[in-house]
Amino acid sequence: MSLRVRLLVTIIGAVVLSFLVSVVAARFVLQHDLLDLGNTEVTNGAGAFGGYWDSRKNQIKLLVSQDAVSDALRKDLQTHNTAALQDFLSNIERTSGLSFLTVVDVNGNVVARANGPQQGSLSSNSLIQRALTGETVSTAALLDPTFLAGEGLAPQAQATIKNAGGKTVAQVAKGLALVSAAPISDQNERTIGAIYGGVLMNHYYDLVDQTTRALGGSTAILQGDAIVASTITQPDGTRAVDLRIGPAVGVVKNGTPYTGTDTVGGTKYLVRIQPLENDQNAIVGALWYGTPFSQISSIIDHITITLLIWGIIAMLVALALAIPVATRLSNTLAARSKQVRTAAKELGVVMVGSEVSGDHVAATKAAVERSAALVKAIAAGDSSKIGELQAVNDELQGDVTVIDTLSQEMASRMKQAADRVADLNDVAGGLNQLVTGEKNA
Repeated sequence: MSLRVRLLVTIIGAVVLSFLVSVVAARFVLQHDLLDLGNTEVTNGAGAFGGYWDSRKNQIKLLVSQDAVSDALRKDLQTHNTAALQDFLSNIERTSGLSFLTVVDVNGNVVARANGPQQGSLSSNSLIQRALTGETVSTAALLDPTFLAGEGLAPQAQATIKNAGGKTVAQVAKGLALVSAAPISDQNERTIGAIYGGVLMNHYYDLVDQTTRALGGSTAILQGDAIVASTITQPDGTRAVDLRIGPAVGVVKNGTPYTGTDTVGGTKYLVRIQPLENDQNAIVGALWYGTPFSQISSIIDHITITLLIWGIIAMLVALALAIPVATRLSNTLAARSKQVRTAAKELGVVMVGSEVSGDHVAATKAAVERSAALVKAIAAGDSSKIGELQAVNDELQGDVTVIDTLSQEMASRMKQAADRVADLNDVAGGLNQLVTGEKNA
C-alpha cells in the first residue's frame, strides 16, 4: 500500500471515527437531558393538574356553602316543601354543572334531591354527619352504589375494568366524586339540616378536557388504579377509560408518586401519577398526566439526523482540505526519493571512474617494471635492448599523459561526489523535517 493511500486512509478513518463518537456521545447526552427535562415537564404538568382539581373542589365547596345560607332553601326546608326544594336544587345543579345536590333534615333523612323524588336516609354518611355538627366539608370521596342509585347515577359509575391486554379484571360499582357538605341553620343559628352536593368523575370529561386544553399533554382521573375519565386517545379515536394502569397500583398502595413511562392505548407516554386523598388522608384514586414519549424521541431523532447531515458535510469539507495536503506531501516525498536515487546513481558513476583509473595505474606499473629489466640487460652489454627500451619509454610517456588526464577527471568526479553527498544530506534533512517537523542542526 502506497504512502499516499495510507495517509488518506488514516485521515478518513480518524475523521469518521471522531464523527461517529461525537454523534453517539451527543445522542446519549441529549437523550439523558431531554428525559430529565421531560420528567420536570410532566411533574410540573401534574402539579398544575392537581391545581385544577383543587380549584374545582373549592368551586363546589363555595357553591354548596352559598346554597346552605339561601333564605329560600332554609324556608322550604323548615316547611318541608319538597316540591319547591326539588325545583330549587334542580336549577342550581343544572346551571352549576353538579352531578347531584341533596338536602337532608337534622336526622340525616333525605328531604329533596335535584335528581328526583327518591327518599331515604343519609344518616350513616360521615360527611353528612360532620355537616350536621356545623362543619363545612369539601373532599374527594368514593360514593357507594346505594347512594348512586338513589341519585340516579349508578349507570354512570358502573364499569368493567380491563387490563392492557383487554382482559376483564374487575367490575366497578362505586363512583369517585368531588363532594361538599354544609350545614343549614335557621335564623337562630340552630342546625336544621344539611346540603350535600358534588360532581361524579366517572365518565365525566369536563375537568380533564379543561386541563388538557390549558396544559397540553393528556390527563386522566383514576379511581383506585383504573381510569374513569381521560383525554387519552386510543387507536380507534375513542377515549381510554375503564382501563387498569399498571404503575398506578404502587401509587395507590404506597401513596408514592410515580414518574416514568406508561403505555396506554398503544401509545407510550412519559407520565407523572400522583395519589388522590380525601380529607382523612385516605387514598381514593390518582391523577395521571403524561406527554407522548414520541415527542421526546422525535426531538432526539431530529437532532441526531441534523448532526449526521452537518457532520457528513463537515467531514467532506475536511477531506477536501486534507486530500490535497496528503497529495502534496506524497508528491514531495516522491520528488525527494527521486532526487536521492539520482544522486546515488551519479555516485556509482564516480566509483566506476575510480576503478578505471586504477587499471591505468596497474598498466603503468607493469611498463616501469619492463623498463627496469631492459635497462639492466643493456647494462650487462646487451645493446639489442636499446630499441625495445625506447618503445617502453614511449609507452610510459603515453601512460603518464593518460594518468594525468584521468587524475584531473578523478578530481572533478570527487568534487561531483562531494556535491552529491551534500545533496543527500539536504534530502535527508528535508525528509527529517517533513516527518518530525524539526530542522537538522
